[in-house]
Order: sequence, then structure tokens, then C-alpha cells
Amino acid sequence: MPTVADIRAEGVRLTICCPNCARLRYLNIDRLDQSATLEEVAAGLKCTRCLEPDIEVRIMRCDPETGFWPAESAR
Repeated sequence: MPTVADIRAEGVRLTICCPNCARLRYLNIDRLDQSATLEEVAAGLKCTRCLEPDIEVRIMRCDPETGFWPAESAR
């Protein structure tokens, strides 16, 4: 499993995705422990909207054609 430092070196971003309320928000990767894995990052977080503790941390890449990042969202 890649660490936060590995992900940062790839130039991608991390998001928090809540399966309960469908909230998708970008994480500030600079504030995270660079040696932590995605599971370790997810274990210390919860959704700030519905307080769901079982969130997913996902890797996001920008669209190669447009250069845009996927938008944050919520239901």
C-alpha cells in the first residue's frame, strides 16, 4: 500500500468519500503524516457532514485532456 509521500510524489490528490451522504472533499495532503498509508489516514477521519466514521480515502487524478480536477460534491 502506498504512503502519503508516495502519493504526493505522483502529483495526485487525496479525497475523502462518505458512503452515507456521498460527500466528496479534497484533503490537504501537507497536513497528513507522510509515512501513513491510506488505511491509516482513513482510520483517523470521519465525515464532517454526517459524522460517518467509515469513510473512504481515494486517490484522484486530474482529467488528462482538460487538466481539471473532479469537483467536490455532496447530496
